[in-house]
Amino acid sequence: MKYLNNLIAAFVLIAAFALYSCSNDDEIPGSGEGKLGFAFVLNNSSSSSPNSRVQNSKLTIESGFIQIKELEFEVEGRNETGSFEREFEIRFNDIRKVTFDQFDESTDFFVNIEAGEYKEIELELDLIDHRNEPSIYIEGTYEFEDGSSLPVVFEHFGDDIDFEVEIEGEDDDAYFLIDSRNNPLALFEISAGNWFRGVSDSAFENAEVTDGVILISRTSNRNIYSRVKNNIEEFADIEIELKN
Repeated sequence: MKYLNNLIAAFVLIAAFALYSCSNDDEIPGSGEGKLGFAFVLNNSSSSSPNSRVQNSKLTIESGFIQIKELEFEVEGRNETGSFEREFEIRFNDIRKVTFDQFDESTDFFVNIEAGEYKEIELELDLIDHRNEPSIYIEGTYEFEDGSSLPVVFEHFGDDIDFEVEIEGEDDDAYFLIDSRNNPLALFEISAGNWFRGVSDSAFENAEVTDGVILISRTSNRNIYSRVKNNIEEFADIEIELKN
């Protein structure tokens, strides 16, 4: 199973166990009385700005998206009938396109899972390209030494990159509650600095420009593409502690 860490620099619980709601028109996938929310923002490890300037670079990351095919869960918890361990999948009726927006106190989506107290949740997000759009897409701007600038686009097509996250309680034996009223909201913060770590300014200064855009893909600026893709795949899984 392929792991990913550097794409997601931090996975933090926002407004833990606060009450959130979806509109009546929203379809919440999965089954069960518990609701777990997810939101995605573009950020770096030291700033709350919605845009991310890459360290030691004139590249600024501004927006992007991922496309999710399904979620795979492995959970360990307890309810009124006793302890349980489960493995299950949640597949969206349509491929879920999740944009990296500034957090606006709403979730990108909720999923329903069994209500209960959880000791551990292992979650994998399976990505896929869809409707001629890549599974991972990032937009930004590069400022050249002469003061001019050009848009930058990174795109990855394929389903070979998945995100895997391990969510645990604050202590080894701690449990966290998920039910119809206690709806944890998990915020994924995307670290642009880690995405483009090791890509030098000279690589951008000498990059191929296509129709006024520095396109980074399997067929364009392949050296930069390989470095970014390797950065995405390099690190191991993430362990998260949830706090009451």
